[in-house]
Amino acid sequence: MKIFPAIDIINGECVRLTKGLVENKTVYDKSPVEMAKIYQNEGFETIHVVDLDATLGKGNNDKTLELIRKNIDIKIEVAGGVRDKAAIQNKINQGFDIIVIGTFAIKGIDEVSKFENEILNKISVAIDLKDNKIASHGWQQISTDSLESIVNIYNQLPIHSFFVTDVANDGMLSGLNISTFKSIQKLTNKKITIGGGVKDLADVQIGIKNCFDHMVIGKAIYENKFSLNELVKFNA
Repeated sequence: MKIFPAIDIINGECVRLTKGLVENKTVYDKSPVEMAKIYQNEGFETIHVVDLDATLGKGNNDKTLELIRKNIDIKIEVAGGVRDKAAIQNKINQGFDIIVIGTFAIKGIDEVSKFENEILNKISVAIDLKDNKIASHGWQQISTDSLESIVNIYNQLPIHSFFVTDVANDGMLSGLNISTFKSIQKLTNKKITIGGGVKDLADVQIGIKNCFDHMVIGKAIYENKFSLNELVKFNA
């Protein structure tokens, strides 16, 4: 399993939200570029970067994202407000390696299904689960589409992965709700990235034991629940 340390950005600053709520925001001292360099220097191979302003329709952090890309050599998975084909292509052109789409993947599924394989190969389809239902639009809306129907469609396409977040536990440091993630695992043979609630190294071991491919970790890193040196050793 590969660990993807997370950098969430609002107004050019590193933040973490609790349950995806902006009013539950914690701002951290280090800049997004500084954090990216730290992760690279510690030996991580991929980082997960989220433009939360773009996610919430309140502008963007494009300049900060460009600075991160220019300052590190490792892979970057980027997410946040990517809601049409042009935006995906733009991220690819800027050198981002994995493009996470959530709302667009759910609401524009017919359009996404027609993308060229070169684009689909770089897409991670975000499945954000809130009370066992798919959430979209920055977790503000609940989709009427069933989990199984969405996964089944993307199973037929050469996407990079599914990225599954347990919204209820995100930023809570409450531990993995492994049943949420296994509900996706039962439906697909695609690679799966999981995130939401990781509180300690035991959670990382649970992810490995259950054969998930990638794990995104954010708040537990910022709150010093373990050292990066301890964490990077889990990369397999």
